Amino acid sequence: MNKNKSNKLKGIVVALKANFLIVETEYKYFKDDSLDKFYEKIRLLCTRRSKLDYIGISIDVGDIVCIESIDYKNKKAVISEVEPRKSFLKRPAVANVTLVSICISADEPLFDMGQTSRFLLTVECANIKPLIILTKIDLITKNDLIFYINKFKSWGYECIPLSIHNSQGIDSLIQRFQKTKLTVLAGPSGVGKTSLINHLIPNVSLPTSSVSKKLKRGTHTTRHVELFAIGNGSLLADTPGFNRPEIVCEPSDFAYLFPEFRTQLSKSKCKFRNCLHRDEPGCAINKDLERYPFYRENLEEMINPHLPYQAG
Repeated sequence: MNKNKSNKLKGIVVALKANFLIVETEYKYFKDDSLDKFYEKIRLLCTRRSKLDYIGISIDVGDIVCIESIDYKNKKAVISEVEPRKSFLKRPAVANVTLVSICISADEPLFDMGQTSRFLLTVECANIKPLIILTKIDLITKNDLIFYINKFKSWGYECIPLSIHNSQGIDSLIQRFQKTKLTVLAGPSGVGKTSLINHLIPNVSLPTSSVSKKLKRGTHTTRHVELFAIGNGSLLADTPGFNRPEIVCEPSDFAYLFPEFRTQLSKSKCKFRNCLHRDEPGCAINKDLERYPFYRENLEEMINPHLPYQAG
């Protein structure tokens, strides 16, 4: 078995534990004295070189790192380098994300358009295309399901409806996740993110909590981000539930976070270059779109954060 402590390997940070980082890397060893090589994944408890702190390099879950001083016996190593990120989701902090799946429940808790839009917009801010997962569809009628699918389609998003109760849609979701390198599950508390991971990866057995009967919303069960393998080379992250994610954006860029607005702006231009799509003459955005009132309210908050917006 190869126990050389001077090996230098690449790995991915799969979890943060106190002041340590858990890095998953390929573990190479030999069978007997032959030259047959075997590879498997191994997770190592890592510290980081002080030079990384000195030059101000942060390390988050999803970062690709270089590790050295590897001690296979005690499963320890030291992170010496961090590769440039291809993408970064700020909250929760996950690097190199290829897909963000926003879990929204059809019922218990009830669907909230504003809350759903906030999650979608935070992903759009990171320049990552979201996927909507509509959970608990066993609690609604077929007509209601069609209504939701068409709604999300009009917003410009793909939706995969599913039910853990009867496994409807699970196979389609697994296939989608296994086609991506790193998928993040996000969404409000109580919509079933952790229960979904337990269903997809039974050996994980993460703690879950039911929706509060009094408040009709979930309690926070997931306290940190951790990556789990789902298929060959694909990773899935459960994240803490947030009921009101913050939208950080310049007012002039805000409209471009809405796919339905982007479509209209790509087909025709506004009369004025600095149009904020409020009451300016010659604006190209259709004010009858479903999410326009949400856009307008939040735009006004960005421009005048201390003044309540009064719809006309």
